[in-house]
Amino acid sequence: MHHVWPKIGHIQFAGVPDRGPPPEGRVDYVAVFDEIDRLGWRGWVGAEYRPRGVTHESLDWFRPYRTRQARPAA
Repeated sequence: MHHVWPKIGHIQFAGVPDRGPPPEGRVDYVAVFDEIDRLGWRGWVGAEYRPRGVTHESLDWFRPYRTRQARPAA
């Protein structure tokens, strides 16, 4: 996988199948973000989903990830 990373500008995510906010849907985001970290991804990740109501009220899903350290892109 590392061989394709220079071609990837960022990783986007949303709830599956209807692009709702994480963690709605079928994706285990804890496992996904743990794997992204384990593999050493140093690029951007971004949530691109359809909030249910007011956007800032839909951001509670992010709370467990706030303590992760941001790393500058390589």
